[in-house]
Formats: sequence, structure tokens, C-alpha cells
Amino acid sequence: MTDETTTGTTTTVRSVFFDSPADAVTALDEAVRSGDAAGEVRGALGRMPGATRDAVLGEVGKVAAGVLELDVTDIFRSAWEKHAKLCEEAIASLRDPAGTERVVALAAHSVTFEQQPGVEIHLADLPVATVVLHVRLDIDVRGLLAVVQAGRLTGIRVGSADVTGALEVAGRPVIERQKSVELSQALRFGGGLRLAR
Repeated sequence: MTDETTTGTTTTVRSVFFDSPADAVTALDEAVRSGDAAGEVRGALGRMPGATRDAVLGEVGKVAAGVLELDVTDIFRSAWEKHAKLCEEAIASLRDPAGTERVVALAAHSVTFEQQPGVEIHLADLPVATVVLHVRLDIDVRGLLAVVQAGRLTGIRVGSADVTGALEVAGRPVIERQKSVELSQALRFGGGLRLAR
């Protein structure tokens, strides 16, 4: 067993906003090519031929889409590592006989995830512009039954989450979306998330 969370079918941050990777690339490419991001990049690249500038903008869109491939399991992992009831049950489970599972009912709770990664553009090894993405997810979790065993969160029996997401590129709103997720299907913990030692 390791402390690493692994996933079978991965639910990504991108899947909250877009139905496919191609949709993400298209929307982010369009956002990068219009508005403040495009102006900043075009100004920084100066007199570079138009086709080259367009190619650079296209690459920025692809990189920006790649940033959204973060697994949502990692978001929940960060929140639940600090959840008092889960941690208490995990500590108590260390005294249980091997293989004993504890099913823990958690009250409705909220998880917030926010990141502002930047895509830095270089020209002749010098940074000339940075395009900033702003990703925010507000997640309301309800009806959760978590499984704890030997100090680890090993799975979710039932539970769902309503996710409200907002995505901006260079300060320009790209998409807002709401989505409901069945956590038992969306999250994969592999060998389990260690909550107690």
C-alpha cells in the first residue's frame, strides 16, 4: 500500500466544464485568441509573422486545457485529510482487527477548490508573457457514507456532490457550469488515503 491516490476511470476538473478534451481545447483556444490574453501575447511577440503568433496562441490554448486534467479525487483528498470525523474514525480503526471496515456517515459539507495557474510564453529563452487561468469549484457534498479501514479512507459507498464551476482566462470569463456527480463512481482511492498513522 502507498499513500498515493490512484484512479481507474478518472473524473477531471476539465470534465466539470467540458464534455470532451476537444471541447476544452477549442474553448480555451478561442479565449486565448480573443480579448486581453491575445492582446498581451500579440504585443509581447511584436513583429513576429502572423502565422507564428497564431501557432503560439494555439499552443497556449492546448497547455491551458492540459492544466484542467487534475483528478477531482485529489481535491477531495486534500479536504478529507483534514476532516475531523474521518480522522477520528481512522485513528480508532487502527485498533480494529485486520480487515474490519468502518462505515462513516458524514454530514452535508462543502469543499472549495481554487487555482490560478499561469502559462508562461518564452521567446529566445526569455519570458515575454504569462496567460493566467482562474479555476474555481464550489462543491456541496451530501448523503456521504465513507469506508475507513486500518487508518485509511478506502472508498465511498454512497454520496453525491453538486459542483458549481467557473473558469476564466486572462480575467475573461470562459464558462460557468453546474454538474451533479455520484462520488462512488467519480472517486478512486486505490490502496486508500492515509488519514492516521
